[in-house]
Amino acid sequence: MDRARFMGRMAASLSHDLCNVLAVIQQASGLMGDYLALARKNQRLSLGVLPKFKYDAKFQEIISQVQTQVDRGQDLCESLSRLAHSSDDAQSPTDLAFAAWLMARLSGRMAKKNKVAITVEPGDGRALADVAMVDALAALEAALLAAAWRCREQGELRLRGGLEGDEAYVDILNPALNAGEAGSLAGELAACRGPFQARAVEGGVRLGFPRAGREG
Repeated sequence: MDRARFMGRMAASLSHDLCNVLAVIQQASGLMGDYLALARKNQRLSLGVLPKFKYDAKFQEIISQVQTQVDRGQDLCESLSRLAHSSDDAQSPTDLAFAAWLMARLSGRMAKKNKVAITVEPGDGRALADVAMVDALAALEAALLAAAWRCREQGELRLRGGLEGDEAYVDILNPALNAGEAGSLAGELAACRGPFQARAVEGGVRLGFPRAGREG
C-alpha cells in the first residue's frame, strides 16, 4: 500500500469539500451585503419614511471580515490541494523553487508561532532536483522547524534555490544563523538521513539534493 498516495487522495478530497463549504459561505455573505444595499436604497427613496437599519455599518464590517477569511481559506485550500498532489509524480524531477514557495505557504502557523516571516527569493536558474516532491517538502519542513526555533523573533527566514555542480539546493538564511548556529543546524538535519546533504553556508544552512539530469 502506498501511504503517501493514500494521504494525498484523502487531502485532495478534503480540500475539494472545504472549497465547496467556503463557496457557500461566500455566496451567503454576498447575499447579505446585497440585502443591506437594497435596504439602504429603499430607505433613501422613502425620504425618511422607512427607518434606517441601525446596525448597517456593523453588519458591513462583519461581511467584510467574513470575505477576508473566505479568501484566506481558499488560499489554504489551494495549498492543501498542491500538497495533496505532491505524491502524484514520484518519478518526475522536483522544482525546488516551487517546493520552497509551497512550503512557505504551508508554514504560516509555524512562522506565526515563532514570530518570524518566511520569504522566497528568486534563485539562479531553475533548480530541478532528482527527488520526489513529497520528500523535498518533508526535508524543507524539517529544516524550517529547526531554523525557526533558532531564529525566533529574528525577522525573516529567506529561502533561495539554486544550482551548483551536480547539486540543486535550497538555502535557508537568517542573520541569527551565525557560523556556530548554522553548523549546529546542519548537523541536526544531517541526522535526519533524508535524500539531501545539509551543510552550513554563510548566513544559514544549505539543503543539497542530487541535480536532475546529471550524468553519471
